[in-house]
Amino acid sequence: MNNLLEQWGSKFASAEAHALVDGVWRLELGDDAYILKRRADRTRAWEEYDLLKWLREHAQPISLLLCTTEGIPWAEYQGSFYVLYPYLHGIPGNELDLLDQPLAMEVGSALARLHQALETYGASAEFPGFGLFQEVSSYAWPTVQGYSSMKFHDRLQGLGQAISTQLVNPYEALPRQLIHRDFHPGNLVFTDGQLGGILDFDRVRIGIRLFDLCYLSTAVLSDGFSDPKKREGWLSFVLDLIGGYGTVEPLQKTEGHVFLYIIYLIQLLFIAYHLDEGNTKLADLNLGILLWIYEQHDYLEPLIEKTVMDGSRDVVR
Repeated sequence: MNNLLEQWGSKFASAEAHALVDGVWRLELGDDAYILKRRADRTRAWEEYDLLKWLREHAQPISLLLCTTEGIPWAEYQGSFYVLYPYLHGIPGNELDLLDQPLAMEVGSALARLHQALETYGASAEFPGFGLFQEVSSYAWPTVQGYSSMKFHDRLQGLGQAISTQLVNPYEALPRQLIHRDFHPGNLVFTDGQLGGILDFDRVRIGIRLFDLCYLSTAVLSDGFSDPKKREGWLSFVLDLIGGYGTVEPLQKTEGHVFLYIIYLIQLLFIAYHLDEGNTKLADLNLGILLWIYEQHDYLEPLIEKTVMDGSRDVVR
């Protein structure tokens, strides 16, 4: 690995590397720390570099890719490509209780500011599109049906009918732009109760902006689903998240109406992905989350719609 690291300068050759997950390492060099990641190709690295530079110029709390001694934001080694970031110090969101109202509001407003910056990025056309509805229709829904149709046939059939009647037409009218697409608690870094860093922009795509809000909502619920207290506090988190977003950039009425349906699509994708990996335990967890939310749909939907229409968090708990 030393031959790889020294492409960013001779000092990096002496850095201590600690594997975090597949393709990701934390480097320690004296008092400084960095994150090394493997990438699919150099084109994506350039796109990420240009986008992060733009976001930094627009006051977004991100970590820039470092350029090698050759002035490029990636290094090639043994047929693979790698990028390097300075480590953002702070407390990861998955180590905090995001159900706390101030934190939920903070994350919501920060996401809205990120979306505003992403929407004005001039090179957004360079990024591929992400069709959530199409991916669920062609891949996730058949996969989930094949796995659970016998046990949950009636409930899944009702969910499928609700999605087809309530989401199909509104979905086409939802605002689309560049989105983070991996906006979960582990990619958020906090300092003194403020969001001080947003990580991992390698999955940025053009998609419905509601995706990031709903993705974070499902991630927070998944982290606390086994705890009845946290499970019951999830609605307040969602309303606070939407309210915080609305203080910066109000959502459209249609986005409030389809909010839960976008969550259903995301959950279906999670279930299908876990099934493909052979992880039936996580597939069952996400199926349980999906059905738990759907059972409360009639209660949740009007509260979410009211918060969206108010433009900020002003709903009685």
